[in-house]
Amino acid sequence: MLKRTATVLLLAGVALLSMGAAPEEEQAMLEAFNGALTGMAYAAGGLAVFAIAWAGVVLMADGAEGRTGRARTAVVMAVVGLVLVLSAKGIALALLNAL
Repeated sequence: MLKRTATVLLLAGVALLSMGAAPEEEQAMLEAFNGALTGMAYAAGGLAVFAIAWAGVVLMADGAEGRTGRARTAVVMAVVGLVLVLSAKGIALALLNAL
């Protein structure tokens, strides 16, 4: 659902820019998009912390048996997801400052 919301916001922003909307409308849309990405960045940060903590629990449970693959995968996926969301936030800030 979060991905769908971001896609809709991005498409609305592109539509406004391509239609030649008034500068105030463009700025308002970009600020709304930036606000949505900020919320997603906070949510991703919290989820990443939770995922890494859960990976620690899994590591403690499976580590004695030498099966640490699930824990490593959970940490890698949490970090990759966080990097993706934060890079989207960085791109949005770059676009906001360029306009």
